[in-house]
Amino acid sequence: MSIIGAAVVLSAALTLQQDTSLYRSESVTYPNGDITLAAELMLPLRPGPHPAAVIIQGSGPSDRGNQWARAIAEELVKNGVTTLLTDKRGSGASGGDWMTAGFEELADDALAGVRFLGKRAEVEARRIGLVGLSQGGWIAPVAAARGDSVAFVINISGANVSYAEQSFHEMANTARQAGLSEGEVQEVLALNRAAGRYLVGGSWDDYEAARGRGLQSSWGKIAEGFPAARDLPIWTFLRKVAAFDPVPYWMLSPQPKLVVLGEDDERDNVPVQESVRRLEQALSNAGEGNFQVVVIPKAGHALMNPGRTALAPEFVAALAAWLKRHATGG
Repeated sequence: MSIIGAAVVLSAALTLQQDTSLYRSESVTYPNGDITLAAELMLPLRPGPHPAAVIIQGSGPSDRGNQWARAIAEELVKNGVTTLLTDKRGSGASGGDWMTAGFEELADDALAGVRFLGKRAEVEARRIGLVGLSQGGWIAPVAAARGDSVAFVINISGANVSYAEQSFHEMANTARQAGLSEGEVQEVLALNRAAGRYLVGGSWDDYEAARGRGLQSSWGKIAEGFPAARDLPIWTFLRKVAAFDPVPYWMLSPQPKLVVLGEDDERDNVPVQESVRRLEQALSNAGEGNFQVVVIPKAGHALMNPGRTALAPEFVAALAAWLKRHATGG
């Protein structure tokens, strides 16, 4: 399985210039049932109230220290959107454990953020949206589909195929990027299939044997990324999300929608072309016209410029233009 999330890798790889001159921030906490969640509330300096957005972090542990998430949060604030830069459940200062949760529970966390923002005097309560990053782009439509108080929803670099499809796409690309032969790529995918079979009640012994063969192979480092024991918490998360398909949730979401993907992510995390085709077909067939899909040329999963020193200007411009039409109103 694709255990290590792209957003986690991005955070480790990036050092982006922060610009705190356009906003003020404060650390906040808010509840979701028995869990206390934490975040950095980023507020525009000019007088409000303002529209607002909840950042939904990507896969794995991710919090306000994620440089990619912060760069996108700063773009939102620059465009007049008060932004809740969250610590994901079980990460940073947030309680709970994301590995024992599924996308439904993580969507509940996002809606708890919406409720928190709705009580702030600096926020226009009827103009609060969701911004999902990477795997968070799957969680955003889940929350939007049942959140009457959600005004808009944005998916940044989240696939629009099933969890299983995205997993195999990413694993194949990971193997090819490691320089493996096509035969070895198929061996990696065989281990991924063995993990999938174990998730739905298959044999642990078969999976363990497949992982053991991988550990002794030329791609042992990739095999190390697969769970080593049957009682690890990550299996709970994977069982909850393995059958997930985001498209039906997009069809149930009445809010204005923006999906942004990087063209070159096709060779990394996301099957971009199929994601675009499937989402546009589903929403068009459902008579849903209030959506926009943008593919940024020559950009990867992080939607950065070629030098990887800043977010791609085409992405920044597309986000600003969409926010002006659907969130800030000018």
